Amino acid sequence: MQIKVGDFGLATQLTYDGERKKTICGTPNYIAPEILDTKMLYGLSGHSYEVDYWSIGVIVYTLLFGRPPFESAEVKNTYKKIKACNYTFPDNVKVSEQAKQFISAVLVLDPKQRLNLKKMTEHEFLTGTPIPDLLPVSSLVCPPTQVQYQRLISTPVL
Repeated sequence: MQIKVGDFGLATQLTYDGERKKTICGTPNYIAPEILDTKMLYGLSGHSYEVDYWSIGVIVYTLLFGRPPFESAEVKNTYKKIKACNYTFPDNVKVSEQAKQFISAVLVLDPKQRLNLKKMTEHEFLTGTPIPDLLPVSSLVCPPTQVQYQRLISTPVL
């Protein structure tokens, strides 16, 4: 029950705390706005860990809603939506208010105002509901019902 997400095709290593990169690369739907806008934003020149925080918000949104928040038919329009932080929560998919608050606190244009990893792990979206040790195989095709979920979190694993 540990999720690991990785895409290191364009990864770079920061060699010291506070280091900022100026490269313009990334997967279009997941790229942070400060990577797209090369001029100094919010008193910062370049980008750092905050771009990964942004991508986490996009990944959570995509996992919950089935598509990236800024997706459009043309990459140019996707980038415009990212730069404006223009996304909505679809009405046809029911997710918790905590999930929406989490995403909204991560997908913030100002990198200094985004949730960092520590604040993410403390957010009610991640701490409010216990995670079962195991999920039944049937959850690959449909989510567990509330009754099944309650059994999963109250049954100790041997």
